[in-house]
Amino acid sequence: MGNFTSCCSVESQTAKIIDLHGNIRIVEIPLTAADLMLEEPGRVVSPAVEISGSDFRFSAMKADEELTAGKVYVLIPVRRVNSKVSESEMAVIKASTGVKSKAKRRNSKVLPVLDESSDKEIDNPVKLIPNQRLRPWKPALEPISEGI
Repeated sequence: MGNFTSCCSVESQTAKIIDLHGNIRIVEIPLTAADLMLEEPGRVVSPAVEISGSDFRFSAMKADEELTAGKVYVLIPVRRVNSKVSESEMAVIKASTGVKSKAKRRNSKVLPVLDESSDKEIDNPVKLIPNQRLRPWKPALEPISEGI
């Protein structure tokens, strides 16, 4: 019975707080947004998940909301609530949270390089699939008599 707690992983009881300059601070949970706002006057707490959504706007948490363990939060000035996130701020937030940018994900294809020094012809030509037509199909059209 005593081995149960030792075999289970313990969830991290901390949250990450970053500011718009990229400074990261780890705080112990339980903690409310009001506690952070008292430590940092003139700033509010915004969840980093909501910033990385489709509209890219800062949203403030309510003062009585508790921070969730394992999540990332951003401290922003009060005047920036509901304002758009600039690209430089988004880059700082993504770099701090470890999120990769979607713009950098490209579907690049790597093609083999042909050796130009050898003038050999290809030994294995492309094989045709059995029953594949070599010519396009041309229907035999006959006139239709209408019997006038």
